Amino acid sequence: MANIIPSIEKIKKSRQPPTSGELYLIEALSERFDSKTDIYVQPCFNGDRPDIVLINKDLGVIVVEVKDWDLSRYAVTVDNDWILKSNHQKLKSPFAQVFNYKKNFFDIHVNGLLEKRLRDKNFYNIVSVYVYFHCADKKGVGRFYQDSVELLFRQMQENTQRFKNKDISHFDYCKRDSYLGGKKKKLLRDATMLSVTKDNLGKIAFSKNLMGVSFEESIYNEFVRLLCPPYHYENEGKAIAYTKLQSRLSESDSGARAKICGVAGSGKTTVLAKRAVNALKRHEDAVLILTFNITLQMYIKGKISEVREGFSWGGFEIAHYHGFLTSAFNNYGIDIKFFEGDPAKSVPWEQLETNYFSNVNVFRSVEDIRKYKTILVDEVQDYKPEWIKIIREYFLESDGEMVLFGDEKQNIYSRAVDSDRKSKLVEGFGRWEKLTKSFRFKEDSHILKLATYFQSSFLSETYEVDVDESYQPSLGMLGINACGYYDESKLESLVKVIVGLARSSSIHPNDISIISSREGVLQEVDYLIRNGEGHKEKTLTTFPSLEMKKHPKYKESTKVMGNAKKMGFNLNSGVTKLSTIHSFKGYESPFIVLFVSEKDTPEIVYTGLTRAKESIVVFLPVGSKYSDFFKSHLDDINSLVESL
Repeated sequence: MANIIPSIEKIKKSRQPPTSGELYLIEALSERFDSKTDIYVQPCFNGDRPDIVLINKDLGVIVVEVKDWDLSRYAVTVDNDWILKSNHQKLKSPFAQVFNYKKNFFDIHVNGLLEKRLRDKNFYNIVSVYVYFHCADKKGVGRFYQDSVELLFRQMQENTQRFKNKDISHFDYCKRDSYLGGKKKKLLRDATMLSVTKDNLGKIAFSKNLMGVSFEESIYNEFVRLLCPPYHYENEGKAIAYTKLQSRLSESDSGARAKICGVAGSGKTTVLAKRAVNALKRHEDAVLILTFNITLQMYIKGKISEVREGFSWGGFEIAHYHGFLTSAFNNYGIDIKFFEGDPAKSVPWEQLETNYFSNVNVFRSVEDIRKYKTILVDEVQDYKPEWIKIIREYFLESDGEMVLFGDEKQNIYSRAVDSDRKSKLVEGFGRWEKLTKSFRFKEDSHILKLATYFQSSFLSETYEVDVDESYQPSLGMLGINACGYYDESKLESLVKVIVGLARSSSIHPNDISIISSREGVLQEVDYLIRNGEGHKEKTLTTFPSLEMKKHPKYKESTKVMGNAKKMGFNLNSGVTKLSTIHSFKGYESPFIVLFVSEKDTPEIVYTGLTRAKESIVVFLPVGSKYSDFFKSHLDDINSLVESL
C-alpha cells in the first residue's frame, strides 16, 4: 500500500476536512500503488493547494484535482469555459486548475525544474495531471462534452465546405481549421485522457512518455521538501538580543491590528519573523506572510530560521501579493483572462490589475475561502489600499491578527501618503508603532549619516525625516565611500574599477552587491564580471543573463526565468550578487555598488543607498540631479582608482 501523508485520521480532523470524493480516491489510490509511492493530501506551498499529489522516487509525480460536482448543473463551451447553468457564471475549468499547479511546480516552486524543462521539453512529462469526478461515470463525462465536441465538428465541416465553394482562401481555411482543431484537441484530451471516474480509476498512472528523462534524486528531494516541510529545532536558531520595543511588537495577539514602521535596518523583518513564530505557537495554525517583491520570500524565511524556537516549516506560507492572489484565483476557480481571444494579444497589465488584483469584489461570489488566524504584510508601503482590503476581507479570520510592516521612504512605486506623511492605508490598524534604532549600521557609520542628509535634501517635503536615536557623529569615513560617473556604452572600465577596489580592500565577493533600477545595465555589468579580462567572477542575479536574453531558445521565457531567479536568490551564496533595487528591497550588504539612473526618484535612490552596511560606491549619469549631493558627501572615485 502507498503511504498517506498526513494520516487518514489527521486528515479527517483538519480544519478543512476532505470531501467524500477525496476520501474515496485517497483510499483507492493507497491500495492501488505500492509502498514506494507517497500520497500527499491537500499540501500547501506558497498559496497553491492541490487536492492530491502522488510522488514516486523512480517514476515521477501525479497531481489530481477532485470534484464532487453534479455535472448536470454545469456546461462546457467550445472555448473550454465552464459555466454554472443556474446563473451563467463562468468558472475556471478544473483541468486549467490542475495544469496551473503543474506549471507552478516548474516555474515557481521546485528549484531546477524550469532549467531542465527549457533544455529538454520532454522533462515536462515528469508530472502527470488528472481530474477526478466523484459523482459521474465514464459515460456521464462523455455526455457532458458531447454537445461542444459535436459543435466543433460542425464548425470544421462548415469551414471545409466554404473552402470547397471558394468562399475563402486556402490560407484562411488552414488558419481556421488549425484554430478549431486545437480547440477540439483540448476538449477531447480533457474528456477522454484526463477525466477520471470511479469506473476508470486505472487511468491514474505515472507518465510512460518520459523518452529517456530521469526523475533525478535532487529534483525528488526538492518535491519532498515542498510537500512535507521539515521541522525547525530550537538549537537551529541563534541568540538574538531583542530590544524591549522589539519584544513587545513581536508578541502575537488574537484580533490585533497594527502598523509597524522604522528607520532602515531597525529590525522590522526581525520583529516580523519573531511574531510569525509566536503566532504559530499561539494558535498552531498556518501563518500567512505577504511581501511585494518575490526575492524577499527567501530573506524572510532566513529571518524566521534565526528564531530560536521549535516549529514546523509547514506552518508558514510566504508569498508575494500577486503570486498569492494568482494561486487563490486558481484554487477557487476564478477564470482570470490573460488574453483577449487570441493568445498572441495579451491583456494590458493595467486591465488585469483593475479587474482582478485591485478589485475588492473579486472573491465576492466565492464560498468557503480558507482563512488565516495571522496575516503579516511586509514592505506595506508598496501596497495599494485595495490590496489590504482584499486580504483582510477575504482571507483573515474574524478574530485574526493582521500586522503591517513598512518604511514609507522606500515608497518606490509612488503610493499615496496620508496627512502624517505615512503610507496611506485602510482604516482600522491604529497608529504607527515606530522602531527608531538602526542595527544595520555601526554607530559612527558614514552611510547612516549619508541617509539622514539625503532625507533632509530630497524627502523632507513628502515624508517625516528619521532621526536614529543611536546615531553618533562620525569622526571619519568607514570603508569605501565614493562616487563617480558612468556611461552605459563604457561599462567595462567601471567593472575593472569595482573588481579592483574589492580586491585592494580584501572584500569577499559574498559581501558585494551591485544594484540599479535598470535591469539592462545590470545584465551588461554581470556579463562583464563573468567574462572580463583578468577577472572571471561567479555571480548570482535576480534576472536572466545577457546570453539568455539574446538566445532565441530562451527569449520567450525570460519573464519566467526572471521569477525563478528571484525565488532562488540567496544573499549568502558566496558570490557577487546583482539585483534591481526593486528586488533588493529589504536586503542589506556590506558593500553596495549603486548605479543611479537618470529617471530614478529620490525614494528609489534612498532605498538603494540604505542597502549598504559599511561601504558604498555610487555611479551617476553625467548631469544627474543628485550629483552635487553625492559629490559633497562622498570621495571622488578617481582618487581611489589612482591609489590602486
